[in-house]
Amino acid sequence: MRPLRTLSLFLSSLLLVPSLLLAQVDFTPIPAAEIQTITLDGKPAEVLLRSWSGKQQLGLAIIVGASDTQAQSLGLSGFLRHQLNAKGWATLSLTPPKGLYRPNFMTESEEIKKAGEAQLTLKANQAVPKYNSEQLLELRNFQQANLTEALNQLTTLGQPYPGARMIIAFDDSAGMITNLLYEKKIPTPDLVILVNPYREYEQLIEKSAQRKPIAEQLVMMSVPILDLISNDANPLALENAPIRKQYNSVKPTKYYRQYYLSLDLDNSGGWEEALTRIEGFSRSVINR
Repeated sequence: MRPLRTLSLFLSSLLLVPSLLLAQVDFTPIPAAEIQTITLDGKPAEVLLRSWSGKQQLGLAIIVGASDTQAQSLGLSGFLRHQLNAKGWATLSLTPPKGLYRPNFMTESEEIKKAGEAQLTLKANQAVPKYNSEQLLELRNFQQANLTEALNQLTTLGQPYPGARMIIAFDDSAGMITNLLYEKKIPTPDLVILVNPYREYEQLIEKSAQRKPIAEQLVMMSVPILDLISNDANPLALENAPIRKQYNSVKPTKYYRQYYLSLDLDNSGGWEEALTRIEGFSRSVINR
C-alpha cells in the first residue's frame, strides 16, 4: 500500500477514538531499552519489556494479544503494558503467532507461514477461502508451537523481576494459552487473565483432533483465572461465557471470577475498570 494512503487511513482511524483514550495512549517511539530479542523458528523476534515503577515490586505480567495484533498495540493490551508498571508489575509483551487471514480492504493481507510448508497468500480483494480439516490442524499446531517456543524463552528475560508471574491473553490467543496450560506445555504462572477467550473453526477440525472446550479445560486447572468479557467480543467468546462460568462456579472466587466489561472505544472507563479488576484479583491471589 502507498505510504501516503497508509498514513491517511491511520489518521482517519484516530478520529474514531475518544479523546480521553487518546490521552492515555503513548504515540512516542518505543525506547530501545524496551526492545528485547528471542528466537522463533530459527529467526529473531522482538518482545517488549517494561520495568515496574514506584515502590511496589510484585512480579512480571506477560501480555499476549490477539493473533491479528502486534506486541505494541493501541488497544487494551497496550494500555495494560504501560499502566500495570505503576501497580508493581513489569510487563513483557509478545507478538502472537498469526491466525487465519482477515482481509479488511485497507491493508494488504499478510502471508502466514505454515509449519514446514509453503506460504498461503490471499489478496485483499479476495474472499476468505474455505480451509479443510488438515489445513486448520496444521495451522493450529504451528501457532501453538510458535507460542510455546516464545513463552519457554521468557524465564531469562524475567529474572530481573522476581515475584509472581501473570499471563494476560486476548481473544484467540487466550484460547491457545488455555490449551497450552492444560497440556502443561508452558510454565504455569501464579494467575491467568483471559480476555474474550475463544477458539475459531475448532468444530471444522476432525473430531479426534479437536481440543476439549475452554470451559472444560479451565475447570480441570488449578491456576487462578480471571475471565473478562467485553460487549464487543467475538460471538464465540460471548456465546461460551455462560458455559465457562457454569463449569467453574464450583471453584472458590480466588480461583475463578468472571466479569462483563465495556472494553470498546466508546467507553473511556472500560480499560480503567479492567485494570482495577486485574489489580484486585492479582492481590487476592498473591496476598499483597
